[in-house]
Parts: sequence; C-alpha cells; structure tokens
Amino acid sequence: MLKEKLRSQILGGCLQDFKTHLSGLYKGFYITMDAVQAQYLIKISVNPSDAADLAALNSFLNNQQLNEKKLLTAVTGSHNIQLTIKVPSLAKNIPDTVNSIVEPIIDYLISHTFSSGCSECGTDMEQINCYEINGSHYFLCDTCKDKIQSSLQANQQNIQSKKSSLVAGLVGAFLGSLIGCILWVLIYHLGYIAGIAGAVTAICAMKGYAILGGHLDKKGVIGSVVIMLIMIFFANKISWSWDAYSALEEYGWTFTEVYQDLGYILEETDLVASYYGELAIGYILTLVCSAGSIINAFRESTGSYSIKKVD
Repeated sequence: MLKEKLRSQILGGCLQDFKTHLSGLYKGFYITMDAVQAQYLIKISVNPSDAADLAALNSFLNNQQLNEKKLLTAVTGSHNIQLTIKVPSLAKNIPDTVNSIVEPIIDYLISHTFSSGCSECGTDMEQINCYEINGSHYFLCDTCKDKIQSSLQANQQNIQSKKSSLVAGLVGAFLGSLIGCILWVLIYHLGYIAGIAGAVTAICAMKGYAILGGHLDKKGVIGSVVIMLIMIFFANKISWSWDAYSALEEYGWTFTEVYQDLGYILEETDLVASYYGELAIGYILTLVCSAGSIINAFRESTGSYSIKKVD
C-alpha cells in the first residue's frame, strides 16, 4: 500500500503493510488503514467505560475536526472510531499528516482509560483478528465475525430470491440512459469525447431499471449495460450529425436528413475512420469510467460478498 520508508514513519511503524491496507496494534489499540478514492479511512477499535466516556470522546473528535483541515470526518460508533483523512498531494507528507491526526486521538484514549478489542462488541476476552469484508478491514472477535457472515448470507439469499420485470426494467433503463445521452451530446459539442457522460449513462440506466423493474438483479445489470452501449452509439451519431448539420444547413439540409444520410456524408468527406475511431475511444473511456459502478452493481445484484482473515 505504501513504500516501506513511508510505512515505517506512520505510528512508529507498528502497522503492517498487507498491500491493500495497513493494520496492527499501536499503543494497545487495534487500527486499520484503507485507501479509498484519494482518502484514507482509518478505524480504531475502542471500548469506552460508559456512555459518558463516548459522549466526551465524540466532543473531542469534533474539536479535532475543526482544528485539522485534512481530517474530513470523525465518526464514533459504540466500539470504534472512523476517521476520513484527505491524502496529501505529496507522498512524503503522508506520515506527518496521519500522525498529526491519529496521535492526539490515541493519547486522549490512553489518558481517559479507553481499552481496545473487537470493533463490533468491544470484547477483549476473545481472540481478535483482522478480517477483510467486501474490501474493508475490521478487527473482530470470532463471535462477531460469525454473526456478520450469517447476516451477509441471509442478505444474499434475500436478494437472490427477488425477481425483476425485464420489459419494464429495460424501459426504465432506456429512459434513464437518455439523461446520459443528452450530457454526451452537450459535452461533445464543446469539443470533448465524453467518457464521464458514458458513466452517467450507465448509472442512470441501472437506476431506471431498478425503478421500473422493481429490482436491479443480474439480468438487469446486463440489460442496462447493453442499453448503455446502444444509447452511446446513437448519442455519438447525433453528435456528429449536429456538427454536419451546422455545415450543411445553409445548403438546405434538415437535421433529420443529415442524421439519416450521415453514412453517405462521412464517406464523401473521408471521415468514416475518424467517426468510428472516436466511437471506439468513447466506448473505452466509458468502460474505464463506469467499470467500478458496473462491478459494484453486479455484486450487489447477486448479494455476493467476501470475508476472509488477514494473515
């Protein structure tokens, strides 16, 4: 996750690098550190003595957030703290940023006799291990790990039992994708190939399928992606037709005529290769921008999950 030189400077080098995250025990507190979209999500397992201790901790964290600009959020749970830290633009500043935010919190926890254990129930009487659950990391006792796994299994069965209405869902995907197509045409008119608009098309198509189809299941994700690809083809054709119409309007051409005869116009102007080249680039940019959303939607549509012990 980080170069060894940087890792060794974070919290005294107590956190071990597992490539996808850092985790370990620092001054008696279990800590995990995940990188999420130019931010670090740091979880500290804490066990307060009573509700008053938790309230005081919450007040302390609110003050810390006001004083530390890179501390974006600080949320307290019953047995954990979750910190969201903005990643510094320069890698060499990462250790100082993390230490300046986390160290005062650890010192506060120590001085107020907090302990650390399972991030769900707080126990320190059982074996505590780090688990990766759907890409995030938590220190848990075996009892809580089993409860979470049972809950994920039940959720998977519930999701897989739901069925969507394919025809209504595809209508919804079509209507939703229109938003992305309009954005594509507008951005293209400014002189750009709109990969981000393709991603919006994918998201809106899946949302539309879920609304009218009743549920975004596996076939809904696949159908939405197919609709997205088809709609991008037409959005690109409309964009090129718009440009051609601007040049041919003075010769009496209507937009409908330009759209219908675009293939002929491209051949006559030797722009066929450019047209399909830009379409290919648009598809590639769309897939790059929307891959994460599509993968997440597919996983959620099947209720799939992953849970494993970090060794």
